[in-house]
Amino acid sequence: MRITRRRIDFLQKVKQLYETTNLPVHYTRMAELLGVSKWSAYEMLKTLEKEGFLARQYEVNQAKKFPGRAMVLFAPTRLADAVLTEKALEEKAPDKEWRQVKQRLLSLCAEQKKNNPREFVQQLMAELPGLERPLIFSAYIIALFIAQLQTLSAKKLELAKSVVLGAAKAETSLAMFAGAAMGSMLKTATQFPLLSQIASHLDRFQDNLAELNQSEQALLMDFLEEALEKAT
Repeated sequence: MRITRRRIDFLQKVKQLYETTNLPVHYTRMAELLGVSKWSAYEMLKTLEKEGFLARQYEVNQAKKFPGRAMVLFAPTRLADAVLTEKALEEKAPDKEWRQVKQRLLSLCAEQKKNNPREFVQQLMAELPGLERPLIFSAYIIALFIAQLQTLSAKKLELAKSVVLGAAKAETSLAMFAGAAMGSMLKTATQFPLLSQIASHLDRFQDNLAELNQSEQALLMDFLEEALEKAT
């Protein structure tokens, strides 16, 4: 079972809030605490529930004559307690090179909301040939896909998020994201003059996913989730 740093952060916050209030947690509160959108918080909580780390509860306002729909709340399970207590992460501490590359790419992804993504794409494409390390090469490809999706619509990025959160394994999520991104780009191929060049690197990206160990896949998955968050 994959448990990434991002999921650990969510679980820790849910557990802290639950222990402080002795009440299950609503997704809007999580969004406020973590500085993410309500949609992102809800999707992550549903994913953690699916993986057995959270249990869903329902609550209605009994004080109202017509309470309406019940609120969906979440509480940590014993599995969540075990993971947080034992720090059972499937990843090792990232090295200096990876931290530097990740931070740079995340910053660039965030800047593309204001700048021209096409310039970002050209910059990364120029750097790709010199990248030998599979983890870093794969991160560049992910950043390229996100930049290309930004030129389409916010809806495409939200769809990519749902694909990422839908799979239980990192390798599966990463492969599904790449496939979804390529599919969106192929439908509007005339908008992407570098599409054929990006597609030529897809085989290497897929091969890398199979070669990366679980720790590296978890690092890459964390990067993908954070990059999508910054890009939207």
